[in-house]
Amino acid sequence: MATMNPVLRLRQAFRSMGADEEQADEAASAIDDAYVGRRFFEARMDQQSAELRAAIAEIRQDMAEMRNQILLGVLLIAGVAAAVLSVVIAVFD
Repeated sequence: MATMNPVLRLRQAFRSMGADEEQADEAASAIDDAYVGRRFFEARMDQQSAELRAAIAEIRQDMAEMRNQILLGVLLIAGVAAAVLSVVIAVFD
């Protein structure tokens, strides 16, 4: 009973204060409509987690593309340097 839904506890409290069953149910239902429970926060956290995972995946993809561009640039520079060195050796040999 310690983990009873707060709305059910309110319904019992209204009944114990002398409200008839219909009034207690009506008051508890009105509070229940405004009550934000743990499921709401869990759903919101799940949504935020999914958005965060999507953002991380996008950042990882961008990083992979940048790494590939840097690697391609380094290989291009090394190839040009090797070609220039080969031409210099061929000319002065």
